[in-house]
Amino acid sequence: MIDLEITYCQPCGHQPLAMEIVNQLLSTYGMPLNRRMSLTLKPADKGVFDVVVDGQLVFSRGKEGRFPTIDDIKKHVDPKLSMQIEAPTA
Repeated sequence: MIDLEITYCQPCGHQPLAMEIVNQLLSTYGMPLNRRMSLTLKPADKGVFDVVVDGQLVFSRGKEGRFPTIDDIKKHVDPKLSMQIEAPTA
C-alpha cells in the first residue's frame, strides 16, 4: 500500500487545489489507485502545501516556491504503483 498525504493551508484557500490533485490522481490511475493507495488530506495553516509519499516529503511549496503539478506527484507515485502492480503474487 502506498500512502500519499497532502497537507494544505486551509485559511489560504488551498483545499480546492489539494482536492483537484486527488481527483486527477483518481482519474489517471483508476482502480489500481483505489486498491493500492491511501490518500489523506490534512488541513493546516501558515501557507503550507506539502506532499508526502510513504513518509517521505516529495514536494514542499515552502521549499519550491510554487505549488506542485500533477506531474510532480506522479513521478513519485508511478514507480511505486508499477512495482506493486508487477510484483508476483504468492
